[in-house]
Amino acid sequence: MLEALRILLVWLALCLAGPSWATTTLGGDFMLRTTSGEPVSLSSLQGKVVLLYFGFTYCPEMCPAELLQFQQLLAQLPPEKRHLVQPIFISVDPQRDTPDVLDPYIKHFGGGILALTGSEQELRKVADQYGAQFRYVPTGSSYTVDHTVNTYLIDTGGKLVKIIPYGTPGPEVLKQVSRFLP
Repeated sequence: MLEALRILLVWLALCLAGPSWATTTLGGDFMLRTTSGEPVSLSSLQGKVVLLYFGFTYCPEMCPAELLQFQQLLAQLPPEKRHLVQPIFISVDPQRDTPDVLDPYIKHFGGGILALTGSEQELRKVADQYGAQFRYVPTGSSYTVDHTVNTYLIDTGGKLVKIIPYGTPGPEVLKQVSRFLP
C-alpha cells in the first residue's frame, strides 16, 4: 500500500512538472527504432490512429495493464478496422530493455503492438514533445523508472488529439479511438 501511494505521488509530481498546455503545443513527428533496429517515424504511420505509451518492461503494474488494454482494444475492433490502429510502446529504459528483453515482452501482448526505443537522449526528446516525463530511481542494488502513465491518442494525420489518463475504462478508449477511424 505504501509503495502504491509513493508511485501515485511521484506520478502526480511528474504530471505537474510537465510543460504548460497554455504555452506548449504537444506532439509531433519522431524517429525511434524497433527491436530489430529498424527506424520508425510517426510520419511513416500516417493513415493510422496511433496510441502512444511510454513505459518499461520491468514495470510491475501500470505498463502491463496498459498493454493488456491495447491487446483487448485491437481484439474488439472490427477486422476491417484493426489494421488502421497502431499501439506503440516506447521503452524509456534502454539499458535493461535490450531487443532480447523487449521483443518477447511485447509479443506476450499479441502481435499488434509496436515496441520502440532509442538512446536516453532520443527518448527524452520524444517524451518532452508529448509532455511525458520519466526518471530513474535507485532501489538498493537496482533502479526503477517513474514515468508518466498517460496514453497519447494521435489521429490518422499524425496530430495529437487527446491524452487518455491511466485507468480510463477500455470501452471509453475504444470509443475515443473509433471517433478517428475512417
